[in-house]
Amino acid sequence: MAWSYRKSFGSGPFRVNFSKSGISYSFGVKGARVNVGPRGTYVNLSSHGISYRRRIDGRHPSEPHVVPQFNPQTLPVGIEEGHNIASADIYQLTDTDSKDFIRELTEKAQKSPRVNTLGVLPLILFLLILAFTAFSNRTTIMQPASDSTLVRVTSPIGANIRKAPSPKSPVLKSAASDQTFLLADSTDSKWLKAAFHHSVGYINRHYAAVQHVHHDAVTDSELVLTNPYAGYILVAGIIVFIFWIKWLKQQDKRRFAMELHYEMNEQFKQVYRQFADHFAAFSRSARIWQYLNTQQTHDVKRHGGAGNLIKRVAVQSISANQTPLNHFTTNVSIPYLKLNNLEFYFLPERLLVKRGSTFAAVFYKNLKITSSITRFIEEEGLAGDAIVVGNTWKYVNKNGGPDRRFNDNRQIPICAYSEYMLTSDTGVYEVITTSKQGAMDAFAGFLAQIGSLQNKMAIDH
Repeated sequence: MAWSYRKSFGSGPFRVNFSKSGISYSFGVKGARVNVGPRGTYVNLSSHGISYRRRIDGRHPSEPHVVPQFNPQTLPVGIEEGHNIASADIYQLTDTDSKDFIRELTEKAQKSPRVNTLGVLPLILFLLILAFTAFSNRTTIMQPASDSTLVRVTSPIGANIRKAPSPKSPVLKSAASDQTFLLADSTDSKWLKAAFHHSVGYINRHYAAVQHVHHDAVTDSELVLTNPYAGYILVAGIIVFIFWIKWLKQQDKRRFAMELHYEMNEQFKQVYRQFADHFAAFSRSARIWQYLNTQQTHDVKRHGGAGNLIKRVAVQSISANQTPLNHFTTNVSIPYLKLNNLEFYFLPERLLVKRGSTFAAVFYKNLKITSSITRFIEEEGLAGDAIVVGNTWKYVNKNGGPDRRFNDNRQIPICAYSEYMLTSDTGVYEVITTSKQGAMDAFAGFLAQIGSLQNKMAIDH
């Protein structure tokens, strides 16, 4: 049966901790405590029930790439203006509170697994070298080279092969033009002796000629084992690499391991209990889109009367729980949203943003989500939960009626969708639309409540 214990004593900011794993020492104040023990160094940041635990490798990682600070005044006022809808550079998105956390995440994401370069690649090279040195091709001569002397029939109408060298001798066989036979004797000045079917006959020299033919050797190549110890070397090498690769995997797991543990007080738990339910309600919307850009148009006649052309794409993936890295462990579910060029991970206290192998994060107190109902002329298939509020024509007149000059003119539904704009002063700027009205309202409200609690608790790390 597993057992554990933990006792501590101390005075002021200093504390000694006794546990199953050994003795550790910690120092700090309420809300920020550093713990140094046999399992590594962890920074615990807490404020009235929220606890953040970060594992450190014992050294300070290098600072991330520094870029000019984002100017919030450059954020678009609304999506009605013509512009691309995209967040700022990933290096600008992180707020001040999250820099240490993001530095560690990005550093781990950009590391290369040692098991590939020091384990799998050497194993492949070992097998290739063993194959090239243990085996070789052996050539066997199936039929040696030879020269043959033939009798070839030159007469265009063929010739008769007779039993004796005489025109009155019985005919044994009729030969066609260009047919060849082995030469048995050529001493007779008028007749050539030819061999065929275990028999011999004579062909008049007027109808045949002697032909010399060279036959190349016939060989066969086979792969043979030249190193009698190759089997033993292979077995020994595989065993060594199994243990080596297993050890490298354990080392990679330690290098990439990151733990995020949450402890919440009752006030926070009451808000957080609805976290998964709110996100599930959002994900159940039949269609979820991301806006890429919008552009004003004056050609309303050809666009169903629309004044803005919006390029949108379906959200690529949505999941109730997705970790941002391998070997990332936490005691809560992490809702996940994959956009066109970003990935969103909704942690209990902050939004984690990932682009490639680089991370950024924004506390919910710094994230703003504004919602509105937008009318969208839907030319794609109609979602099952969409609310149709009107119709228009693909080609419209100034009075809103159909333009009769177009034969393929058809009616298009106008739907009322919910539109959500996610922004932050650091440069987050994404627009998400749901076919179901209010699909994200509860989830956005939950994030706003978390942000409000953070402002009241004055969370600062």
